[in-house]
Amino acid sequence: MNIKNITSGLNLSSREGSTPFEVLSMTFFIPMCSLLLWTLAGRVRISSGLFQAIEVSLLNIILLLGLTLFENKLQLVFSVLFIVIIITFYIVVYQYSSTPHMKYVLRYINSKEVVKQDINKSFVEGYRGHLFLATAICILAVDFNSFPARFAKTETFGWSIMDAGVGSFIVVHGLCSSQGRGLTAKHLKKCFMSSFPLFLLGVVRLVATNAVGYHKVVPEYGLHWNFFFTLAFTKVICYSVLSITNIPSGILAIASMTVHQLLLSKLDLLTLILSEDRETFFKANKEGICSLLGFVSLYFAGVQLGSVVWKKGLKLSEYKNILLNLCAIGAIGWVLMYLCHHSIQPISRRMANLPYCIWVVSLTSLQIALHLCQELIIIILSRLLKNNYSDFLLWKAINYNGLFYFLLANLLTGLVNLSIDTNNSSHLKSFVILITYLTILSVSVITAHKKSIQLKFW
Repeated sequence: MNIKNITSGLNLSSREGSTPFEVLSMTFFIPMCSLLLWTLAGRVRISSGLFQAIEVSLLNIILLLGLTLFENKLQLVFSVLFIVIIITFYIVVYQYSSTPHMKYVLRYINSKEVVKQDINKSFVEGYRGHLFLATAICILAVDFNSFPARFAKTETFGWSIMDAGVGSFIVVHGLCSSQGRGLTAKHLKKCFMSSFPLFLLGVVRLVATNAVGYHKVVPEYGLHWNFFFTLAFTKVICYSVLSITNIPSGILAIASMTVHQLLLSKLDLLTLILSEDRETFFKANKEGICSLLGFVSLYFAGVQLGSVVWKKGLKLSEYKNILLNLCAIGAIGWVLMYLCHHSIQPISRRMANLPYCIWVVSLTSLQIALHLCQELIIIILSRLLKNNYSDFLLWKAINYNGLFYFLLANLLTGLVNLSIDTNNSSHLKSFVILITYLTILSVSVITAHKKSIQLKFW
């Protein structure tokens, strides 16, 4: 029964996207706020419970504001944050610069002491939690008028924040997989068993959205396809290939990207994707099926990125090499992305072409580098401030229960859209709804974390 035909608040014809630099700039807000909060908390010596409450509230609110009400003032917000951080750091360092504390920190940085903290896990958790939070905000905020059309998924070609999120989700999935972490791979049968719930979730989403007449943008994945199917097939394909071959995942990523682009450019796959023909099942879901090889490439790239990120027993100074490697990958990829965009084919999330894959890998590398930089600064300043706030509760809770967080966000998004007319909601009403939504998500995932309740299929 068609309960309600929901229409998006976006003008689909205007979905031409943003710029790659604006997408990158959005990355800075969360690490900068986290760093500022951590430093100020160390100076005023607030309690651990109060720190966690402020942390969760600040991380949710600052990113929500950046994606909605402050979207036209991003440069101003960024500038204010940067100035405040510089002033705060200057005060802290100046206060301790003439004391043994600063000399101790400098000796610590250059010493051969192995870092006891699991830095790798901390900065990857920080980025992964940041990605989940941005995803949760976008999937509901996109239905309100307060969400800029340029941040939504592009219709065919272009850059956008939500385009980046789709690809980054796949890259991080490969990065955090057993192959990405260099662990002993599980049995292939277990891979299929752990992927089955993803197929099931894809079917449930398909049936539920059709049953209630939920709005669906067909050119995103097709008539029946959705992101759960893409994630499930990507995992099974990549895991199977990595289990039967010793070819480095980086080589597999380059090869699959190249083959996919050749299919698009030379064998008229692009023409098929852009056509209006949806007579057969394949043609009805051509976007989801035809883009699959591109997302497989991103998963392979994520596994290869894991060989750069997941290193243990390093000295603090040696993490500079990881930081430089991530920045180099990001910078080189950024240049290649532009070259491919102008000389081969415009960037397109819809078909996951070569420029898109290169951009996502480049962007993810730079974002992880930024979180690593934040983590290193926190470790260094902890020697000055003797600050014990080593972990961010929201990131730990989301990483512990990522699937639960993602599913709950999708469920709440559907409930909100079925309950109110998001298209005609005022900015104030949409902001209140989004804050309530994020509060429910945060409280739920933190409570589950504290009670050791985990929903995990992979």
